[in-house]
Parts: sequence; structure tokens; C-alpha cells
Amino acid sequence: MFKSILKSISITVSRISVRHETCAGRVPGSFTKLTSLKNGVKVATQTMESPLACVTLAVACGPLYETACTHGLTHFIEHFAFKGSRCVGEEQLTKDLIDLNAKMTVHTSRELQVFSVVLPVDNAPKAVEKLCNVISGLDINDNKINKERENICRELADTDADPKQVLFDYLNATAFQGTPLAQRVIGPSENLQRFDADITSTFMCENYTPYRMCIASAGSMDHNAMVRAAKATFGCLESMPRGRGAPDLGPTRFTGSQVLYRDDSMPFCHAAITFEAAGYSSADYYKMLVLQHVVGSWDRSQGRGEEQAPPVAKWVALDKLCERYKPVYVAYRDIGLWGVYFVADKWKLDEIVTRVQDQWMELCTVLSDKDVQRGCNLAKLALAREYASVVRSAHALGKQVLYRCLRLPLDEVFGILAKLEKKELRALADRCLYDRCPAVAVVGPSETMPDYVRIRSGMWWLRL
Repeated sequence: MFKSILKSISITVSRISVRHETCAGRVPGSFTKLTSLKNGVKVATQTMESPLACVTLAVACGPLYETACTHGLTHFIEHFAFKGSRCVGEEQLTKDLIDLNAKMTVHTSRELQVFSVVLPVDNAPKAVEKLCNVISGLDINDNKINKERENICRELADTDADPKQVLFDYLNATAFQGTPLAQRVIGPSENLQRFDADITSTFMCENYTPYRMCIASAGSMDHNAMVRAAKATFGCLESMPRGRGAPDLGPTRFTGSQVLYRDDSMPFCHAAITFEAAGYSSADYYKMLVLQHVVGSWDRSQGRGEEQAPPVAKWVALDKLCERYKPVYVAYRDIGLWGVYFVADKWKLDEIVTRVQDQWMELCTVLSDKDVQRGCNLAKLALAREYASVVRSAHALGKQVLYRCLRLPLDEVFGILAKLEKKELRALADRCLYDRCPAVAVVGPSETMPDYVRIRSGMWWLRL
């Protein structure tokens, strides 16, 4: 998989005239600058008028890169991000962040781990040093490991008590069964008991490599200053040794299947029905995003449900079919899941599934220009929000640089959406939805949930 990443990096670098750290390229029509250091670390900045800046370190690491033995280790490392390093202890790190007026957070997903620091713009270059210490000099000892094991066990219990989180873990497990993407972010408890300093250090040396890192920042900071700070800290990291290629991530395949966890003690049933969709780096990403917004969403807290534009929203509001429903588009780098998630009473599951499937079939057959325009407008709003704040912008910038090796300016993205035609979206819906096998996950009182064969048979219409 990463062979394709390295290939796309070389193509994109030549496109924007970036030659390692000697030249910073600027994407035409935007305020985004991208520089690649000699060892492979990418430095990207998004110029925004704001008194604050967000500096993130995005690392291509997570369950996708873990084996059965190391499953959960990336999340395990996340818990040591705030525990200081061999150079700076935990108390000193806390004091330094206070002196910088900074807030540090970390988030781990199935493909990315993102460390971020929000602070005043003038202190932005100093945040790079803090981020470098996190991945190059973590102080991991037995006392800290034992303490974090207890914290992770409590977090695991809280996660298992959240039906929505459990549902989407089940969904990934059944949709990507037999592949690394089936693994949840928090590993099993038996792995947690085995992790020690040696296993953690070995995993970090093999996976936290410069070519899988991007320092992305958003704010009114100077790009050259960020590059100098990155070169002084991350520039000394060893690049990938010769002879060791990109990691073998195994297959990334989708399997139509169903997993059902019935618990009649729960007040509502949580369900998700999804299909294989385009990944984040695909040319169809924006089309899938528009289709997502055409379906729309609804929550019982919303008023005037009968005046909703999406047909499903009208149906569920008038007939009180569910508590809430929302479209789902989980886009990984090379593959995605597209569908719907809903929470409903146990006696109305069959009807809500039928209504949703009717809407999906309409996407494939009778999608109108008005629906396309509405979906495009809502997609523009969602994308514009990624540029609205320094935190969202920095996170999106790091993800796009790692996945696409560039970030398109917002006006160019809007231009892509404006050119979308009804026939293109119909063709895409027909290819992804019509007569396709879904991945279904259900948690809760599922007595009236249609069985898998019934759901599968609802994914086609007789057309004359």
C-alpha cells in the first residue's frame, strides 16, 4: 500500500516543485505550502487569520499497521503522550505547556494517530519540539505501564458501555473481516497485559518513521519558521533504512455480511447498513459525499419534520419511525463504508429499513437535479467547516497530505462539486448500491430487524 503512497509523493512533489527542504512549493490558488525534508517528513502550513495556531503531527499508524500480537499498541502509546519524555519529565512538560499557553491532545483512529497543540501563533514553532519529544523520546517504564494499563481497562469498559461505539466496532469487524481494518482501536485485554517497554520501543522504531509523518499547522505562522523548527527536531530522525520496504498491510477487502448482538434490555436498537465505497484518495470521494447529503439526516429533537427535503426524513418524522438517523460515510485511504446509521424502537425496524432502501433505489434511478443541488450545497457547507477553524483545518491538512500529498484549495473543491451532473451520481450509486451486498451491524432489541437475505433482496428493483 505504501509503495503507492511513495509513488504519489514523487508525482505530487514534482507537480508543485518541491525538492526536499531546499524549496517550499505553494499549491496554486491557495494559502497552503508544503515542504518535504530530506528524511521524508512533510511540513505543511495553512495560512489563516487567527490569533491562535494549531500544530499537529499526523502519523500513518494505527490498527491497520498492527498484527494480532501488537493490536492495540498504537492506542497504548497514545496514553504516554502526556507522560513526558526522557529529556522532559511529566511535570516539566505540563509547566512548559502552561508557559506556552498551549493545550495538547492526541487522537488515534484505524489509520492515523494525530497529536495536536493549540497555542498562540507566536509560539507555534516551539510546539514542534514538544511533538518531536512525544515520538522520539517517550519515557516508558514499568511503573507508568502498570498505571496506564488500569486507565485503559477503565476506558475499555466505558467504550463497551457505549452502544454506538460497539456498533461501529462490530461493523468494521464484519465489513473488513480477515483484514487489519477489522481491528478496533483499543486492543484486547490479553494484549494489554503483554505490552512492555521493549515491545513498545520496537514497534515505534518500525512504524513511527519519517516518511509516514506530516507536521501540519494552521494559523498566521510563517512557513519558513515552521520548516526550520521541523528541520532542527524531526530532521535528525533516521529515514527508512535501505532494504526495508513499505510494510505489508495485507488485503483491504470488503465482505457483505451481518453481525447481530441482541439485548432486549436496551430501550432502543442501534443499527447500521453500509456498502463498499470509494476511499479518501479516490476521485469519487466528493461524489460519495454529495450522495451522503442527498439522503440527509433527522433527529427527534428537530422541529417541522414534515417539511424536510429528504424523503426519508419526512417519512420517519411523520410516522415516528425512529429516534434519529444519519448517513454514514467512513472514508479510509483506499476504501470506505457508505450507508446509514439509525436508532429506533424495536417494533419499527422493518419499516425504517424499507424506507431507507427505497431512498437508495431512488438514488440509482430517479435522482433529480434538485436533489443534486441540495446535496452539493450541503457538501460545500461540510467541507467549508474544515477550513473554518485552525483545529479542523490543521487536522484535515495533515490527513490530506498523507493520503493525497496535497490539499486542494476550497474554491477548487467547490468547482469540482459545481461540475457534478445527475448522471454521474446516478452511475456511482448504481455501481455502489444497486444489487450489492451490504455489511449490517445491529446492537439492541432486534426482534423485528429484517434478516440479511431480506435486506439483500431490497437492494434491487424490477426495471422495465
